[in-house]
Amino acid sequence: MINQVGVIGAGTMGFGIAFQFAINGVQTKLTDISDEMLEAAKEKFQIYLDLFRAEGYDIRFSDHEVLSHISFTTEISDLANVDLIIESVSENLSLKQKLFKQLDEICSEHTILASNTSSLKLSDITVDVEKHKDRTILTHFFNPAHIVPLVELLRSSETSAEVFNEVKDFLESNHKVTIEVKKEIDGLVANRIQVAIVREALALIEDGVVSEEDLDTAIFQGPGFRFSSSGLLKILDFGGLDIWKAVLDGLQPKIESNVREFKAIEQRVETGAIGVKAGKGFYDYPGKSFDGYVKERDSQLIKHLLNTHSDLKVKEEIKL
Repeated sequence: MINQVGVIGAGTMGFGIAFQFAINGVQTKLTDISDEMLEAAKEKFQIYLDLFRAEGYDIRFSDHEVLSHISFTTEISDLANVDLIIESVSENLSLKQKLFKQLDEICSEHTILASNTSSLKLSDITVDVEKHKDRTILTHFFNPAHIVPLVELLRSSETSAEVFNEVKDFLESNHKVTIEVKKEIDGLVANRIQVAIVREALALIEDGVVSEEDLDTAIFQGPGFRFSSSGLLKILDFGGLDIWKAVLDGLQPKIESNVREFKAIEQRVETGAIGVKAGKGFYDYPGKSFDGYVKERDSQLIKHLLNTHSDLKVKEEIKL
């Protein structure tokens, strides 16, 4: 049974994962080699406790209790006896391999070792793992990890069914929604779908079919609007598979399917207009810090989370 969790890496993803567990009463240890990163994570805990409560999220613990569920350390050895470790360090294969080898050596035999990655393969990351070979798993959270429900799960050929089910049940008890990725494939599932959408969207912009603003409007007010209440295959069912067969037969040969460099991205990267953190990307972001814009986005995402998962809302008292 998973009662205590360790999270390695206090950056954007690691903070979100640790926050998710702490607000649900799980004793969590967050570790990083940087004291500065840990201090920043401590400050974000209070910021997001305030934000979640302001939006009506039902955190059943007081702030003091939530903060008692989280501890911060720069010593990886402090995680030796936890039940589950989720690694969320930089997407660097050699770094992850060294880390998993170290964890394999120092951790208790019952500890489950998980990686939060979609760009690297679990089999490559765990190549030097020996004692915990049947207790390794991939748990891919989506950014922001403390708001977006989805976690993609991938077991290795040696991961035991008991470990897989234990992690799945634990995550779902902490209000995450899991799917199983049945084959080790680059990008897993959701990111592959995202990249396919991005490729077609950038092609439409560069080919002069639509403006950047109207492209976003088309996604937000069209497919995205439907996706917020239904899965893709159900949309096909409602549209009629006979209709969708005709659409696919006619349109599929004509949509973007090549691997190419998109000037819309390349030119912005070359000029440093890389997005919100630079104050400019496809859009301008004036007058606020990166964290200010992230908080604004997260406020909207929390509202959407509560609209789609009403069980997470604060229950209103019924007045007689």
